[in-house]
Amino acid sequence: MIFLQIDLYEIPTSADEWGKLFYSFPIHIRILMGVILIFCMVITILFAVIIGSRIFKTNRNSTAKLIQRKYQPVFTQLLFEDDSRLLSDSFFTLFDKKDLQDKHRRSVLLEELIHLHENFTGETATRLELIYRKLEFHKDSQSKLKSRRWYLVAKGLRELALMNIREATEPMLVYINSKNELLRMEARIALVKLNEKDPLFFLSKETESLTAWDMANLHAMLAKLPEENIPFFSTWLNSSNKSVVLFCISMIGAFKQNDTIPVLLRMLDLHDESVRQAAIKALREMNALEAEEKLVAMYPLETPTVQNEILKSLEAMSSEKSISLFDHILRQPVPDLQHSLHSIKALLLLGDKGKAVLQKISETKNERMQLIISHATDARL
Repeated sequence: MIFLQIDLYEIPTSADEWGKLFYSFPIHIRILMGVILIFCMVITILFAVIIGSRIFKTNRNSTAKLIQRKYQPVFTQLLFEDDSRLLSDSFFTLFDKKDLQDKHRRSVLLEELIHLHENFTGETATRLELIYRKLEFHKDSQSKLKSRRWYLVAKGLRELALMNIREATEPMLVYINSKNELLRMEARIALVKLNEKDPLFFLSKETESLTAWDMANLHAMLAKLPEENIPFFSTWLNSSNKSVVLFCISMIGAFKQNDTIPVLLRMLDLHDESVRQAAIKALREMNALEAEEKLVAMYPLETPTVQNEILKSLEAMSSEKSISLFDHILRQPVPDLQHSLHSIKALLLLGDKGKAVLQKISETKNERMQLIISHATDARL
């Protein structure tokens, strides 16, 4: 058995001796020792940072749970018991100054209020909004609008909208034209919620395009408003922002604003294909029978996409005035499948006259058309 023998008298005791020992090794060994030393230092620092971060997060989570338990009976009293305490000067004695002054503790209280408001409506929600104002949390939310971090700005927009802080409308307007798509969406949603009597006032200031998702969100919010608060969308049909025009045309159809039908009929003469297509769809949703003659006349001059939209509309209107157009489409040597299907369905809806036209066409030698008619009239489809 071999034992490692170390002579303690040979161990260097001074910096000079350590230096001489270090430089006594070959250069590649010295480099390797330096790398190992640096690696050990980095690992030690990382370990210290990880442990410190873990302790910091644990302490913050513990504080948050403590604050939640501490103020649960306070919120219960303020929300569900006599409101005299909520309106009196003794209200502030329910909250420790330390909790309101410490940034983290204050943010925990704010998040608890927001969480409660998301789960309550009516008088309870109104009381939460009053607590929010009395503790001046609206100032905290407004300060987030000035942050350079977009997610903090978005959080501030949501908080102010949820708590009905109507005076925050002006600083919110900045973000409807933000380069950040999510901020634009949050700003629009907040502005609609805070201005129910004029929910789309900001459209005249829009310079960025509304995405399909933006339009869907705005439509969903407008659908929740009382009928008397729905704006006249024709107000923005002359906007220089094409997406705003398309959105308003869509909303005219969705909310059946029939007074705007003459305006939409004039828009069918515009050069922009997407605007014409949107106008045709809106006219169909309003079942605007006065548009039929115009649609039949413009059909031969249109692109296949717009033609398809016209046929959908004529199918929905189901008028005998369109029979000649359907007959012409179905007698083409190489008929378009989609156009043919819409024409056949429209003729079937016209009853005996429509079926008589189909009978004559099916007697022709056009095998493709016979297959299309057979497919369209199949009761299983």
